[in-house]
Amino acid sequence: MLQPTTHSHRQVIVIHALLNKRLHALCLLVVFFLSCAISSAKDDALSVQGVVVAIQRGEKDARLIEPESFADLAEIYMVRADRWSPSARKEKYIIVEYVHHAGLIEYERFNKTHWILELHQQSPEVNQECLSWITRGATEELKFVPTAFGAKTKLPDPKTLPCFLITKQPSVAR
Repeated sequence: MLQPTTHSHRQVIVIHALLNKRLHALCLLVVFFLSCAISSAKDDALSVQGVVVAIQRGEKDARLIEPESFADLAEIYMVRADRWSPSARKEKYIIVEYVHHAGLIEYERFNKTHWILELHQQSPEVNQECLSWITRGATEELKFVPTAFGAKTKLPDPKTLPCFLITKQPSVAR
């Protein structure tokens, strides 16, 4: 009677080894597909180096954050794109919607700082929503106020510019 049990035990060991190999192969396959997905997501990332030439502001602009609020503060900037990465992009001016998750950037810094911004390309629907942010203000006219970089330049109509989203605070380029 021991021989059939030993034979069955060997079959169980072989089946277990085969299942482990298949599980190992499946895990490798999943890791491969995830690494491909992460790699392609990084390929879609855009980075631009440039300066903020105008900020959308109202006359009674208050940049306050309510500590009890669940909402994030969003600001709209017009950016002169000096260098794109990847360099396939050629737009000279863009609109950037910055959704704050960190502290505010002082307005004075926009007059002297070159920035690196990590951009997220908007879908056509979201791009239209961004453009509606530009034209919002049925109760108050919000205009683009030039920074020192945009003060002596004829700035383009913001409604004609592509819109991008940033969620990380821009970093200083130089």
